Amino acid sequence: MLATLAGTLFQGDNLAVLRGRIPDASIDLVYLDPPFASNAVYRAGGQAVFDDTWRWGPAAEAALAEAGTNGPPALAALLSGLRAVLGDGPLMAYLAMMAPRLVELHRVLKPTGSLYLHCDPTASHYLKIVLDALFGAENYRNEIVWRRTGSHNKARRFAPVHDIIHFVTKGPDYHFTRLHGPYLARHIALYFSKTDARGRYWTNALTGAGIRNGESGQPWRGYDPTARGRHWAIPGRVVEELGIDSPLGTLDKLEALAGAGLVAFPASGSGAMPTYKQYLDTTPGLPLGDLWAYQPHSHGLLHESGAALDEDVRWLAAHGDGERVGYPTQKPTGLLERIVAASCPEGGIALDPFCGSGTTLHAAQRLGRRWIGIDEQPRAVETAKRRLEAAFPEISAAIVPL
Repeated sequence: MLATLAGTLFQGDNLAVLRGRIPDASIDLVYLDPPFASNAVYRAGGQAVFDDTWRWGPAAEAALAEAGTNGPPALAALLSGLRAVLGDGPLMAYLAMMAPRLVELHRVLKPTGSLYLHCDPTASHYLKIVLDALFGAENYRNEIVWRRTGSHNKARRFAPVHDIIHFVTKGPDYHFTRLHGPYLARHIALYFSKTDARGRYWTNALTGAGIRNGESGQPWRGYDPTARGRHWAIPGRVVEELGIDSPLGTLDKLEALAGAGLVAFPASGSGAMPTYKQYLDTTPGLPLGDLWAYQPHSHGLLHESGAALDEDVRWLAAHGDGERVGYPTQKPTGLLERIVAASCPEGGIALDPFCGSGTTLHAAQRLGRRWIGIDEQPRAVETAKRRLEAAFPEISAAIVPL
């Protein structure tokens, strides 16, 4: 059933769509960019697109009770405690709206699935503990900080220029593809300072502190880590990147590295231990961290790249940006491409329950993933449909009203 829904835009309440149309454990990636509780009305073309203001009332009361009933006991306890602290005000009304939707999103995720919740500091800390109650604090992976603008000068506080993206997984065995960016040119000059016939390289330790009694503490090729208060510790990424058979023992892995010409052996009697040789021409780059911050005017700092730092996730310019489609909360495609590439496997399905102008769907389609979009606003789904069909003439996005 789900395969027939891929490539569908639902126009309606996402809670109803999730409950009525999306099966259990069927989605690989959820990205949601919901209202932020910003107490603002967003407009485009002189017309209101949606109202991000919240008031306590019977609907909020019912939603809160429903989330507490359908979710785990920890969520019910948390919501009760938050209400005792926050009272029946706008912020609690907002959390009452979000909680049952997060319950459903948890339900539809595969055991290997991930969820990225995009918000701002207004309610990010409250949403984080709601996620902890639903997914388990042990399944919280990252708080990603994304720089969303150049400058918003404020007279009596620091300029607010970032959003938060909470990254959680359904469980411990989740799909994740490590992403890399280019090194800084200065990093290359300082670290990849050695050269041999194969090219530039730097060396990294193959031992860790402390003595071990197993194979990792045994001598290898005349080098005894135990005598130096250390043990063999081959970085996991090295084994992964080189395709070394993981069931091999520690000493066999060392032999595999040496056989590939990737071990630097120090002179006999030097007291030093062998190190791993990482060559510049085979390194995938710098693993991305949790700070995604485009830096204007930083061109020329990256190795063999004319781009600025984090330019692939730069915010959309207020005026004259060719990517803009006229939707007030539109996010850049590069931002969503990072998320889709990291957490949606090839052939997987990405779901955006607040899809707005369709950026998640656009990124998924570009990267060869399937997608489902939901939005309550007719203008949003029409904008997303036009955008997708203009960028990808081979598809015809179906809008299903509820």
